[in-house]
Amino acid sequence: MLAIFVATTSITFGSYARLVLLDSTIEGARYAALADQELASGIAKTKQLVTASLGPGIRVDVSGSLFSIGNVESVRLVSTLGLSLFPGSNLLSVSSVATRENEY
Repeated sequence: MLAIFVATTSITFGSYARLVLLDSTIEGARYAALADQELASGIAKTKQLVTASLGPGIRVDVSGSLFSIGNVESVRLVSTLGLSLFPGSNLLSVSSVATRENEY
């Protein structure tokens, strides 16, 4: 019973964390793609959203890059979660791409 409870809790938390990471990364990429913002502000926004949702104990690594094809900006978020049943399986990676606005 205990193993089933721990497995269910771990899967539930992992699914919730993945959805938070995905939504935060999408929002960070959109924020960084605004004409008056930079890549660093999108990375900071992503970290802020993840920390607010999952708590300060979650380690979040965020990296971003600009693509030269059509000037598209990409923000990639990587989070290491402490709650996992299997060692080495606690790496969760999510990425998002947003088209950069032009300044006129």
